[in-house]
Amino acid sequence: MFADLLTWPVRRWLIALGVAVAVFVGLVLTAGLVSVAGPAVWWTVPVTAVGSGLIGLIVSSYLGTPIGADATMCDTRWPILGLIALYLTTEAHSLEPVFSGLARPALAAAAVALLVWALHERLGSENKAMREAASGTADGEVCTTCRPIFTRPTP
Repeated sequence: MFADLLTWPVRRWLIALGVAVAVFVGLVLTAGLVSVAGPAVWWTVPVTAVGSGLIGLIVSSYLGTPIGADATMCDTRWPILGLIALYLTTEAHSLEPVFSGLARPALAAAAVALLVWALHERLGSENKAMREAASGTADGEVCTTCRPIFTRPTP
């Protein structure tokens, strides 16, 4: 499914890059990574960069989707939780961080894994919608609790 990223148009890649840079800068500034340096936080910048890139890809996957792969409000909960977890585990300017010790890198790795899973699910729903459109079949799955983020005009 990640091979589908290679077929994305340039517009989607530019959106992913812009969102990734904005999220990275936002996390670095709010987590205080600019003012703190040293061996205690050596892993926070790479984790923030990877997480920001994944969030950029997820947000970009919400735009320009084929019919049937529209993003819903339910699709946003896991990336938002991943972003919050990234902030809480990389936050460095607090005297008493929410997580400390070995819990910080372990939870940061879990946040990145959650973002990878969320991207996999988004790409999977897009891939499934494209397969169904090509074959002319639909499995009848309907989400009754989620609303689309972007509504399409009805023809």
